[in-house]
Parts: sequence; C-alpha cells; structure tokens
Amino acid sequence: MEQIKVRATGPEDLQREMERFFEHLGRWKRPVFFFEKAWKPLCDVSETGVDLVVVVELPGVTPENVHIEVHGSTLMLRGIRREPPSAPRRNYHLMEISYGVFEREISLPIEVDADNARAVFVDGFLEIRLPKVAAPLRKEVDINVPSE
Repeated sequence: MEQIKVRATGPEDLQREMERFFEHLGRWKRPVFFFEKAWKPLCDVSETGVDLVVVVELPGVTPENVHIEVHGSTLMLRGIRREPPSAPRRNYHLMEISYGVFEREISLPIEVDADNARAVFVDGFLEIRLPKVAAPLRKEVDINVPSE
C-alpha cells in the first residue's frame, strides 16, 4: 500500500489532505463522520417595519429535522440532511453535496421577541420571522427645584 504524507498547516489544508487520503481508498466513499460539520446552510437576514426576517436555504432537509432556538441576540439553527437512499455501491466521479449534521449561529442585529417568533418552510427555504421589540418611549421628566 502506498504511503501518504500529510502536509497540513491549517484546517483547510488538513481537510484537503484527508480527502486526498480517502481518494486512495478507491472502493470506499468518504466517511461522513469526518465531513459532517462541513455543511453550513446559506441565509439572508433582513428587516421589515415590524419583523427581523431570516431566510435559510435548506434543500433536502425536512422540517422535522430542523431545530431553532433564540438565546439572547443569537439565533441557533441545528439539523440534519440525510443522504437519500441509493444503490448499495457507487463509484463517484464528483461528490460535492454535503450530508449530515449542520449548525448555523446567526447574530441578531436588533432585539427581538423570541416568544412570538414564527417559522414557515416552503420549497427548501425556511423563513423565520422574529418580531422586533419596540424601543422604549423616551419621556422627558421635569425637575422641580424647591425655592427657598
């Protein structure tokens, strides 16, 4: 068996070297456990007059496999995209679609009312609407200065 030297200086280099290593194991597919956290869904964050809107691209993910949490000013998405059933053995020529566990942490730019958040999942897009917390109204206070 050919010896493979790993020359990694950073996380990207290490991943590239590991992929190269597994390519030499011709009959094996890359192990999912190593690449599980590599997938990071894309998202857009925008604002309307009343809501902060987060849209996340989740093709191939079912709504029951998505978990949404708000902690202070952070929106946390976790889930899994399962690999579709296939023939028992394939010889891949190109493999770019990531499967497995994903996690996305999004910093929220404004204060939101997490208790009244709503989420809708349509055509592979998850839309989360987080109502804005109304800014407290400023009130001017008169200062009485007692006269002597």
